[in-house]
Amino acid sequence: MEKYNLDDKGGLFKFIAKSPSKIVKQGDSIELKHFGTFNLIKATASDITETSFRIQSTDKIVDAKISTGDHVMLYYSTGDHYIISGEVGTVSKLDPIDLVIKVIKIEKFKDLIKEKKYCVSLNANFKIVGVPEPKQAAVKNISFGGIKADCNEDIMMEDIIEVTIYVDKLNKMPFKGRIVRKNKIDNKYEYGIEYSEVTESGNKLLTRLIHDIEGRI
Repeated sequence: MEKYNLDDKGGLFKFIAKSPSKIVKQGDSIELKHFGTFNLIKATASDITETSFRIQSTDKIVDAKISTGDHVMLYYSTGDHYIISGEVGTVSKLDPIDLVIKVIKIEKFKDLIKEKKYCVSLNANFKIVGVPEPKQAAVKNISFGGIKADCNEDIMMEDIIEVTIYVDKLNKMPFKGRIVRKNKIDNKYEYGIEYSEVTESGNKLLTRLIHDIEGRI
């Protein structure tokens, strides 16, 4: 496997924005991915500010479990294709969805593909040494070198943990990974995890997942 490579390093020609008001247009279509759902949610953007925007959807989402502070990822196209990383700011209702999204950053899809870093929002479980029950996590980034994920549990650097990522309704990707990055963000921890042991079937599933992401352009 490759080395962990999901930390931001910037670069002269890489586009990164934080203000949605410079990119997103009122009334435009946008697609939301939350780790609690397997499918993309089609929505409309409105009430756009320097730091956030509102999304509303007419799609019926069965048993949507979306809470304030949850990580989300959005696809937005207007000539260029953008990936918006954010978190749920407020939840007005869930049936149909009416949320305010606080933007963390906006990146061009093509730049992420060149760097082989892929934004996702996938549900996962962490099995940690000394902790009897698996802990829920939200995978935010994935590559052939590792993942970046949020989890409420405090895990030691260099620990080896067992991770299961729920890719879709039928497929899950288990692997063992080593904690190589750790950052406290509010009441949760952001972890960089490098693959240390991946099965052949898990590697095939990872390859398929990344191929499907690249196929969106």
